[in-house]
Amino acid sequence: MFGVRRQKTPAPVGAKPVAESAGAVAPSANLPIRAETRQDRSRTAYFSKGQFLARQDRWDMLGRLIAETDRTRATTPSGEALAAVLAVGARDDAVRHARSAIQSTDCPVPMGVEALTEIAEEHPESWAIHLVAARAQMDCAWAYEGQIDPYALPFAPSDAFMARFDVASELIARAEELCPTSAEVAAAKCDLLAAVPEAGDLVDALHRDVIAADPTNPGRLRNYGVHLLPRWFGSYSDLSQTSADLGAEMAADWGESAYAWMWFDALRLDPEAGAVLDAEYFVAGLHSILDRTSDAHLANLIAAYVDGMKPAAAPDDLSPDAMKARRLIHAALPDLTERHLTELHPQVWARADALPGATHAGPLSSGRIAAATAQAKSAVDAAVAARALAADQGIARRA
Repeated sequence: MFGVRRQKTPAPVGAKPVAESAGAVAPSANLPIRAETRQDRSRTAYFSKGQFLARQDRWDMLGRLIAETDRTRATTPSGEALAAVLAVGARDDAVRHARSAIQSTDCPVPMGVEALTEIAEEHPESWAIHLVAARAQMDCAWAYEGQIDPYALPFAPSDAFMARFDVASELIARAEELCPTSAEVAAAKCDLLAAVPEAGDLVDALHRDVIAADPTNPGRLRNYGVHLLPRWFGSYSDLSQTSADLGAEMAADWGESAYAWMWFDALRLDPEAGAVLDAEYFVAGLHSILDRTSDAHLANLIAAYVDGMKPAAAPDDLSPDAMKARRLIHAALPDLTERHLTELHPQVWARADALPGATHAGPLSSGRIAAATAQAKSAVDAAVAARALAADQGIARRA
């Protein structure tokens, strides 16, 4: 459906190596550019389908589509669950209005968000519609705290925030009764922890439930790592230890990839966490991800990520250990691009800073795509220059 291959038992990103290519394609500024890829079209199609069905009040069909997409665990290569994209599209109109309408914690709950909860009540047997309504309530709650894509727990959550999460919790409880095997319901339970006192005691159990429900999806590992940051429910020590433990547990299926996915978003959101990162293990994990798939989407995602680790973009107050990790990661760019980058995907570069399921799941503007294209070309040129310089220096040393 919508350009995504479905499988009853999808292979994990790190499951089995693909056959080695006959030879690496050397990257250059002349790499072909795909303004829109199959993955981009798929994401846009799912978002638009969810939005269209909601606007047409075709809730029964929407509920069945979300449920079926969740059942097959369809995702993008980077771990964005397409059932979640459908749900984002379905609530997008209501949530956009809510974010513009909420100016303070005294503002009433916008009618569109309340309407989705009423629609869920009118569909008591559809867990997927309950999920859409619950996610809208959570989005609304974060709007009361001034956060669009949540980046940290509120220091002192408002009553409005807590009230929306109470409603969302009730909706998710009903969804879980209807479909206890849903990966999206399990993921929503993790996000409900934002309003749970002493939530740190539940983080590991709930995230492991999500991974068990959707074991081939790297997005589940990415979210787990984020929730182990100090700004959420953990500490640098928790993240360091858990990522190492889980990486070892999952090594048979994922190789070194699981460790890299656990740190992927966490390190970007909190650069200081790099002080406890095993940077060599992380870089090996990035190579492992790309060695086990020929997917150009992932090659662009990881190239954009590594380019974003350039020391010049680091915070001024970053510790020496964290800066050292950042330099080591960025130094991997020439090798990664030479071995794996065969074409440029501007939409991937434009979304590289987003968490799976972030607010801009829908189509991107032409201006944003043009800027991402320029960024990608600049990064590739810099990587090619670095590779050439290293080769020249090697020749000079041998001479």
